[in-house]
Amino acid sequence: MSEPTAPHVPALSATRRQALRHHLMSEIGRPVRRPRRMLVLAPAAGVLTAVVAAGVVAQPWASDSAPVVVAVAPGEPGGATLLLNRMADAAVDRPGPSSGEGEYVYIRSRGAFAEFGDGPARLQPVRERELWIPRYEPGEGLLREPRFDGPLAEVIPRRSRLDDVTPNAVLVDLPTDPDALLAQLYQEREQRGRGNSRDGAAFTAIGDVLRESLMPPATSAALYRAAAKIPGVEVVRGVTDAAGRRGIAVGHTELDRRDEWIFDERTYEYLGERSYLVADTPDGPAGTVLGTTAVLQRAVVSTLGERPRR
Repeated sequence: MSEPTAPHVPALSATRRQALRHHLMSEIGRPVRRPRRMLVLAPAAGVLTAVVAAGVVAQPWASDSAPVVVAVAPGEPGGATLLLNRMADAAVDRPGPSSGEGEYVYIRSRGAFAEFGDGPARLQPVRERELWIPRYEPGEGLLREPRFDGPLAEVIPRRSRLDDVTPNAVLVDLPTDPDALLAQLYQEREQRGRGNSRDGAAFTAIGDVLRESLMPPATSAALYRAAAKIPGVEVVRGVTDAAGRRGIAVGHTELDRRDEWIFDERTYEYLGERSYLVADTPDGPAGTVLGTTAVLQRAVVSTLGERPRR
């Protein structure tokens, strides 16, 4: 579903749209064996380059610190369907942005991701990121985030203009029927023929849309109801996002890794994500954190680079 009364947006094939979503963040933080290096957060869907910096926001974990390990709480498979359908009902009643409010979607977030190499994965310092994407038509976007080219003291604030960015209206152009939406995600997984299982790929694709887009209420509801139909989803309680906010999570486990979407337990507002190992592996013991994020603000603004009130 595109945003209400939005102008016509050039259509993309299902496969192309899925590829763009996965460019957002689905491959970052994946346990891969490589020389030790930091995993850089990928830009928004449809953005093909990112040379950006904005300074370090916080450093709860130094790059030479021990791996961050959390308790692996038992999931509740029986509660996921009920929770996600409650979230869908709440999303339908939540007002969405009107078509005339502005031309850009602004999203401010915070995150930290692991580096891999010899020995356990180690979480990098938390970094803040600001993103501007066009609402309706492909065009210029803007990304501001830190990039570590040397010691932390040498990080220089920078920003990067992004060309031909896929608009928000295309990112949220999804079926509002949950069965049709899930079938589309499964089909796109089969067309790619690689990567996660079809259930894991569908969970990842939904998470990609939740993370960095501004969705109409009906789209949010459809995503939650589709997620409720994915085998293996479970509820995890007492989860904390990258901003230290506690919430309730919907998780999915595949290949010794659990990915979680974190929500406010009272309002069901999306807070962020967390990924960690659930078993001992060469990348670390069970509980080793591979990624943590927090969405701090979403808004519609009139001009590129404009910041809403905090």
